[in-house]
Amino acid sequence: MSDSAGEFAQPSESAEVARPRWPHLIHLHRELDSAWSLYRDEYYDEAVRKASQRYANRAKELTNRPDLDGSALMEHAFSAQSPLLEFSDRGTLIERDEHDGYRFLAVGLTRALRNVLSHTDSYGLDEASALEWLAFISAMHRRLDQAQQVTTAQGQ
Repeated sequence: MSDSAGEFAQPSESAEVARPRWPHLIHLHRELDSAWSLYRDEYYDEAVRKASQRYANRAKELTNRPDLDGSALMEHAFSAQSPLLEFSDRGTLIERDEHDGYRFLAVGLTRALRNVLSHTDSYGLDEASALEWLAFISAMHRRLDQAQQVTTAQGQ
């Protein structure tokens, strides 16, 4: 399947050099492996839902908070006052802005992707949109790789 502009189509038979259809996808985060197989089989909604669910589950695992889910989990995990996960000591304005921004992205991922795709029969993502969402979720996983658990009384 390709979009109307043909950005994702294979080169024509007359092309001199055949190239892989998805040359850079080997760089997607390993947590997207099961979602990627759904994507390859053209189950775009389910691929993005699965990837977003894996992100939420991974955040739950890293925070040791099985009692929290969805946006409540992300709000607690990346809280401005008492985070459970952080990327720095948040000592500078830039570090605090980054932390807050990541919290907003994580809440958005949960609300706009995981929740919507989990509660609709067919959202209708096309090949290109699904790929862009998978790339976003991959980037969120990579940042989560760098998160440190807060072990002080502040975060627990």
